[in-house]
Amino acid sequence: MTGGLCCALTACEGDTPQAGASGGAAGGSQDAGSAGSGASATGGSDGGGAGGAGAGGAGGALAGSGGSAGSGSSAGSSAGGAGATSACPPGPYGAPLSGTPTATLVSSGFGFIEGPMWLESQGILLFSDMDFAGAQNGVPPSQIRQLSGDTLSAFLVPSGSNGLALGTDGSIIACTHDDRSLSRIDPVTKTRTTIVDRFEGKRFNSPNDVAVRSDGTLYFTDPTWQLGLRPQEIPFKGVFRVSGDQASLVADNFISPNGIGLSPDESLLYVADDNAGHLRRFDVAPSGETSDGSVWASVPNPDGITVDCAGNVYAASSQGVVVFAPDGTSLGTISVGAHPANCAFGGSDHKTLFITARDKLYSIALGVPGPPSP
Repeated sequence: MTGGLCCALTACEGDTPQAGASGGAAGGSQDAGSAGSGASATGGSDGGGAGGAGAGGAGGALAGSGGSAGSGSSAGSSAGGAGATSACPPGPYGAPLSGTPTATLVSSGFGFIEGPMWLESQGILLFSDMDFAGAQNGVPPSQIRQLSGDTLSAFLVPSGSNGLALGTDGSIIACTHDDRSLSRIDPVTKTRTTIVDRFEGKRFNSPNDVAVRSDGTLYFTDPTWQLGLRPQEIPFKGVFRVSGDQASLVADNFISPNGIGLSPDESLLYVADDNAGHLRRFDVAPSGETSDGSVWASVPNPDGITVDCAGNVYAASSQGVVVFAPDGTSLGTISVGAHPANCAFGGSDHKTLFITARDKLYSIALGVPGPPSP
């Protein structure tokens, strides 16, 4: 990561630097879009060991962001994850936005950054940095970078990743477009293992963004943004659910599925359809199965999505980060100095929204926290 410090879930129109407001075309016949964010889980276990949540991991504060690096946890597995279910602080909550909300620049000089995720066990922000200039066969290499306090450094090189989310065992769940899979990364050893890479025997297109339920169920979008020149085996751009190592179809009727996120009570799943210009909402049963999926809100080129503890939905878009109340009422737009691609909550109180926007990282302090991570 280059650029100086100045000092906010689950993707906007294009994941390629040259993508236009309509979603454009990239890599020949493949349409351009952005890689979504990873929505963090609210607790539970994801096949990992239980560990006790602990305080610590404080880093330097981000000026103007209202949030400092957050709490850590004692290791219960090699990933250091907490096994107990986390919960949002009790309400009622106030308004998430005040005045004219404007995000503050944290740093710049990246390639194309995506998939912000707060790693609770280390009190750091992680995000993917894709290098489209170095693409091979139309597939951009990427790395995961970290922000610890006011210090930027490499976390994992290479990573092959786009959207990131925190697993319920404290591991990193990554949409890894380099081998068209969902992967699990141990944040301590940096070991990467494949969770799933096929649906009905066919390789995924280019997994983009992922949300994690508290029982370990994964939901992810699979457009063709980083498919490049590789042959497309699945004849649609879908949304999938993963239980264990088995993928099942949520929907196959999206134009370009992008960001994805769960409501705090995990009864609703929001998915951005980038080129269609809207957010769709699915009902989620206790079993994890989904239904409905009708259009819920119109958003210009929606990208990454995240949801706060009050159920307000944040969507990166060509207009900034647009915010909706749970009933779909518009609450306003967070102004960002560059075209945002994704956003995620972090900081010690989870009230800092971190926003990835092309080659820049922004943050803003908000009035309502995001759900605590495992």
